[in-house]
Amino acid sequence: MKHLMILAGLTGLAACSTGKQGTASLPPVTMISPDSANHQMARFSPDGKRLFWWEPAGQVNQLWTADAKLGNPTRVPVTSLGIGPMLWSPNGSQVAVPSSDAGLIQVAIITAAGGTPRQLTSTSGISQPVAWHPDGDHFAYVSTTGGKGGGSFQSFVTSVSRGGAAPLIPGESRPDFGYWSPDGSHIGYMVVDGSHMTIWVADSVGRNPRQLTTDGFESFGNAEWAWSPDGKELVYESRRTGTSDIWVVPIDGGERRQLTRDIRNDTYPLWSPDGKWVAFLSDRGKQTDIWVVPAAGGQELRVTDDASVEELMQWLPGSRLAFLTGSGQSGIWAMSLADSTERRLTPDSLRIDSPRLSPDGAEAAVRIYRGGGVNDIAILPVAGGAMRTLVQGGDNGDISWSPDGKRILFTSDRGGTADIWVVDVAGGEPRQLENWPGREYGPAWNGDGSAIYFLSDRDTRLGDVWKVAPTGGEPSRVTKAGSLNGLMTRRGRPELYASVIGATGKFEIVRVTADGKLVPVSQRSNAFPTDLSPAGDSLVLTEFGTGGSVGFKVISLTGHGEGQPLLQPGEDLSWISEDWTTVLYRIPNGSTHDLGLLNRKDGTRRRLTTNSIEEGGGALTPDGKTVVYLQRRPLRRIATVDLTKLLAGSPQ
Repeated sequence: MKHLMILAGLTGLAACSTGKQGTASLPPVTMISPDSANHQMARFSPDGKRLFWWEPAGQVNQLWTADAKLGNPTRVPVTSLGIGPMLWSPNGSQVAVPSSDAGLIQVAIITAAGGTPRQLTSTSGISQPVAWHPDGDHFAYVSTTGGKGGGSFQSFVTSVSRGGAAPLIPGESRPDFGYWSPDGSHIGYMVVDGSHMTIWVADSVGRNPRQLTTDGFESFGNAEWAWSPDGKELVYESRRTGTSDIWVVPIDGGERRQLTRDIRNDTYPLWSPDGKWVAFLSDRGKQTDIWVVPAAGGQELRVTDDASVEELMQWLPGSRLAFLTGSGQSGIWAMSLADSTERRLTPDSLRIDSPRLSPDGAEAAVRIYRGGGVNDIAILPVAGGAMRTLVQGGDNGDISWSPDGKRILFTSDRGGTADIWVVDVAGGEPRQLENWPGREYGPAWNGDGSAIYFLSDRDTRLGDVWKVAPTGGEPSRVTKAGSLNGLMTRRGRPELYASVIGATGKFEIVRVTADGKLVPVSQRSNAFPTDLSPAGDSLVLTEFGTGGSVGFKVISLTGHGEGQPLLQPGEDLSWISEDWTTVLYRIPNGSTHDLGLLNRKDGTRRRLTTNSIEEGGGALTPDGKTVVYLQRRPLRRIATVDLTKLLAGSPQ
């Protein structure tokens, strides 16, 4: 869910490198998963003989384990709202995973064979697994933390056998992520200082810190394998040129070296077991593929070359790589409520998502996946007809219509980093509303469309609210809390609501006043604002409880009480009409969802779809006659590739 993206995010053009190579010379890929699988975040054991993976299961993801060929699969009694890292202990006897069974997201420990999990963390907000110490007992995790004036996040270390918790880097007041070297003698860590991210190293207990990079655009793209096998170097991503390249820095103070120089993004680097190669993902060639490059520098070699999206790589014993691959299909459909007939609005040849209906319901703004990190924005007539591309190039998202339906607000990295843009629906060049080096996200129109709010990590710990006119100009800062995540506005209303990491480290709902004050609305267990009533006196909130439960409640902003459930347990909110009388919601159907309509006036329900295809992300046209929605067939498969011949035949 988008509310859980806060931790995921906190993890001049150079000359283009060709790395040309015929597809006939590429190593063959072995598929482990069946053709129709939707496997998520798979991780093999250190010896490559066993693996764990996630599969979607309603509102949560279900953990599974099996042997290396998916034989004898066993359901593990762990579910999680988010797809977080699964970390094997050094000796392969245990696995640390994110779990929502005892909170929003916490760390649980499971034996290699599965079985009953043991809760390792119990914090008020989110805790995610980060790294095992080589001794197999000490464990690092990152957690949301409280504090006077607002919360943040920080890395902690605990003992698996004895418990307890202490900062991984004592004395570090800024957010950090840290990982031990292979022999445990050092900690390599990333410091997040607003939009400024740098790489540091300290001794085994976090003392004697030394800064290794200074540009401020560096991050561990794949921190689990950031350390070289000999513990002398760290591999990282740098966006100093505007797109991501792979770099290596020695921890003894030697010269850094740049391994890739392509004009597209090179990400997710990881060392080979012998330390001679670095595998990485690249968007070059209008698709995301796997490449390798000599760790000492040299020619990049392509490993995969297909339209599927590769991700989440892992080196296995020898020269094998494991990874996830696939793309699936997705498109926009319309259903007539009069007779339940369905018609497809987009062709099979395109992968399209994020339908956003215009205020008059005549058109939908959609995102088209072009591959290679490029996602265009297009306008689609709901009644049928040709789709027209509105924004081309870059990774574009967070689409929303202006209240008058004349402009589209979106985020894009087309300028080098994630920024806020606006474009006229009639066409023309998009306008960049700010050009800051950090991360700007979560844009929202104010009630009358005269201004745009957005979140930025500029000069802050995590995020603050800024305001800018749709026509451009210098943005003005609204809040100075440094701990905001997610904005919510409503057409025709002046209010601005947000989620914030509160003083106890959990997520809370606040109203943001015009002068930047944060007025508490709900201090419930990790709740997020979702919609505001037409009169502004009630709020729909999304509330995360124990056992991976997600609930949607209507609470009064003028009175007290626990509020009333909007939907039944297990159901997901897709859309609520402007007058709050009709709700489009998702109904669990095995590992997928169907769509249903709720009439809030009389409580009647109507199931719209009954199939095994994932559906959601839709809305009802203002005339109440048509539902426009997304239909997709997700496909993620576990695969391996043996690079022995490829690497042996290439000079280093």
